[in-house]
Amino acid sequence: MDGLCYFAQLTDMIDQAILFKTIATFLSQAAIAIILFAMFLHFSKLYQRKALSIWAFSWLALALFMITSAWLQGNLKGNSGYFRIFISSLSIASCFGQMVFIFLGIYIQNHNLKLTTKNLLLLVLIIFGLSLVLVLIKNGAPDEALVRYTLRIGVKYLIAGVGFLWAGWMILVSRSFGKGLGQRIFSLSLIGIGLTDLGYSLISISSNFHISVEIPAIFGLMELFFNSLVGIGMITWLLEDEGLKLAKINKEMDSFFYSTSHDLRAPIASILGLVNLANLELKDPTALLYFEMVENRVKKMDSVISDILQLAKSAKSDLSFEVIDFNKLLYEVIADVKFNKGAKEINLRYAPGNYLLSSDYNQLKIILCNLIGNAVKYHFIDQQDPYIAVRFVQSEVATLIEVEDNGTGILKEHQVKIFEMFYRASTQSEGTGLGLYIAMESVHKLNGQISVKSEVGKGSIFTVNLPIMSS
Repeated sequence: MDGLCYFAQLTDMIDQAILFKTIATFLSQAAIAIILFAMFLHFSKLYQRKALSIWAFSWLALALFMITSAWLQGNLKGNSGYFRIFISSLSIASCFGQMVFIFLGIYIQNHNLKLTTKNLLLLVLIIFGLSLVLVLIKNGAPDEALVRYTLRIGVKYLIAGVGFLWAGWMILVSRSFGKGLGQRIFSLSLIGIGLTDLGYSLISISSNFHISVEIPAIFGLMELFFNSLVGIGMITWLLEDEGLKLAKINKEMDSFFYSTSHDLRAPIASILGLVNLANLELKDPTALLYFEMVENRVKKMDSVISDILQLAKSAKSDLSFEVIDFNKLLYEVIADVKFNKGAKEINLRYAPGNYLLSSDYNQLKIILCNLIGNAVKYHFIDQQDPYIAVRFVQSEVATLIEVEDNGTGILKEHQVKIFEMFYRASTQSEGTGLGLYIAMESVHKLNGQISVKSEVGKGSIFTVNLPIMSS
């Protein structure tokens, strides 16, 4: 007798442990769903995407489904009063709601549909009403409880399973979702949930035919796993999609800057030509002064447009690595800047050697043109020995290129900002504030680093550190 009592107590303890584990699984999924609800609500406001707010409500629906399922599981022997009917209806409505909200989000994403709050509330009421009908359906047969169980559980999971499978397939074939990792995780996890729900449905419906099949314990873990994957898939898709949109915008902006800057240079060249004609033909000193002012302003504009054109060209061009003779490249850069104001009075200190490196020729030329051009622009021409020194140092891991001058130098408080776009250290600066920014962008495009050491009145040293690249 004692043995039988012990066995009964042990069985009860095992049942309690299984019940506790089941409820814990439900509540774990509810906690994850609440976190994802808050995240997607935040993302929907941040990115102004209606689909994200709808998906946020799908996570709220999942949280309600899991909480109500936990309550119902813990009160299997509870009464069948109005409160239990309400909770059962809310549980079924939440299960359908998750699937419906995911569908709505997909449809909005595909067709840019606008859903009003009124229509959303009406949809929620319809879902709850249909769920209430499933709960209240009765049957006068002797196995009424079994039939109601089949309707509440079997039919619920059958509808949800088919819905999730359909949603997963829609995402898989949709053109509105980027064909990336996020889209595949999103779709396959929905298909996984659908198959799990169909498994629940088949087990529930089979009991109506007096086929007793226990629900495998792994089903709860599968639900937790696939629901977590849905969240990961949604977030990954969002990041990938935002990345694609940003890349597209950047590409369009680069093309706009390039084409606009290129088109603006033609009328500027015409204006400069007319100014030169005026300077040749006019004799009035006042008129000549005005035309000189016009010429200076137009040249300033041309300098800005030239820098923007160079930046756009650098951004648009793809990297093409080749073996470069640094001597040849440097002399080509010197030839480009030798007509700059004051360039002829500055000495070049450079010791040629067998300097070869694998890099992108155009990007490297942009870097040197800007560094040497700036060194010429901000120099003391009247000092005893104005110079620009260029050094090339190569090791097994990196190539160092240094451009040193004994020009005006840069104040310490400005040195951290000189690589910012349109930043000029003083109002007297002649440049556009783009040169060093363009040089930095080209250096970063080559996976390198650029730094500066400078002292006012003594000059500056710009160092470019480029990793060794294979050709």
